[in-house]
Amino acid sequence: MYTLITIFYVSLLGIIAMILFKRNEVKTNKPSIPSRLGRGSDHIFQKFFGAISKVISYINKHTFIAVAQWLTFHVLVRVRKVYVEIKHRALENPHGKRMMDAIRGRGEIKDHGASFYLRKIAEKK
Repeated sequence: MYTLITIFYVSLLGIIAMILFKRNEVKTNKPSIPSRLGRGSDHIFQKFFGAISKVISYINKHTFIAVAQWLTFHVLVRVRKVYVEIKHRALENPHGKRMMDAIRGRGEIKDHGASFYLRKIAEKK
């Protein structure tokens, strides 16, 4: 508990210090210590964010729909594989087979069925 509180306050002080450094940097027009330390990696981040903005610029309504359909297809294929595997394992034992038959409605319907609708169906046979 005390660790979390300590981490929170240390983070809060770090955020306040960063804001004050940036304020001083803007006022004096002289780079602060964190800015000078991060200057070496600026070109890497510029390329990274430039690539992201280029990819986003290609996305319009049609490409968004195509990408969404492609992702949906691949997600559903994987979900179906999991379903088929679970069904296969359930059908391996007799209790699972009876359960699958009951889910599909292939079980016996007695005169005192679960609902009025099922009793009507049983009467018609």
